[in-house]
Amino acid sequence: MKTKWLLFLLLIPLFACTTQSTSPLSKAEKDKIQGEVKAAANEIRKACDEVNADALTGAILDSPDFLYMANGNAVTHKEFVEIVKPMFAEMKSQKITILDEQFSFPDNNSVLYVANYTDTVYYKDGRVTLDESGIWTMLFKNTDKGWKMAYGSETFITRPLIDKSTGGLNQMELVKQFAGTWKGEMGKDTSFVWSSNGEFKDNVLLFDLKMMVKGKLISEGKSSVVYDKRSGKFIETEHIKGSDPVVYAWWFTANNMINSVMIHDIATPDKAAMNATLEFSKDGTAKQVFYKSEKEVWSVNYTRQK
Repeated sequence: MKTKWLLFLLLIPLFACTTQSTSPLSKAEKDKIQGEVKAAANEIRKACDEVNADALTGAILDSPDFLYMANGNAVTHKEFVEIVKPMFAEMKSQKITILDEQFSFPDNNSVLYVANYTDTVYYKDGRVTLDESGIWTMLFKNTDKGWKMAYGSETFITRPLIDKSTGGLNQMELVKQFAGTWKGEMGKDTSFVWSSNGEFKDNVLLFDLKMMVKGKLISEGKSSVVYDKRSGKFIETEHIKGSDPVVYAWWFTANNMINSVMIHDIATPDKAAMNATLEFSKDGTAKQVFYKSEKEVWSVNYTRQK
């Protein structure tokens, strides 16, 4: 409900500056305007498909009242222009599919356009993502340069379709390297132990987890891992007694190297604020390194016990 009121309040100044006591639009006038606004919306979609930043920024209203929101993040006209070019520079193309669209007329010089859509994004580095359940809202204003978007909002859910980082590796075969009991030294007298047979049963791989201090158990839990074939990644849910579950995504980037991120970063792992790597060695050891903003902050050395 708060979100609805927020959007309403944001739109008030945009509506107020054009609300006039004019005669209602006739059906013929509405049909004509709808055709013009549909064409303007299609130009925006085309600019996005072709990742043409100049065409997209040329379709929006250059005004201090301009506002655009994407999944709750709001930007001004200046910020929008600054963001679009580097964002499009990472892409080869997009494919936006409009599933349905609606038009309404707040006043004679404004049209509210709402569409449901999907968007497949093709990146230059080989990644492909899909935005699903997309809702696109745009308020168009009639100007001396035609209809321009004065306000925009979109919400969507992104999931990966192809991730170059998996490199065509046999993820299900490589995961067998986890088999055994591994002990990691985390500090003076403190160790972390995981145990697994490295095999999936009923499509789930299980780990037993233990935290030890001076050889005594202080906490324990379990992790359950499933493999997502669409993304080529493993999804792990960690359950430690007395703590909330934590969900990760991880995958092999080489025959002996894993990269992991929090689940909310699965679509864009290269932009994750935090990530970790785990490298297996042939001598029965492994090293896990944690990074924050690409800087190493901590590491743990593991040894296979059995």
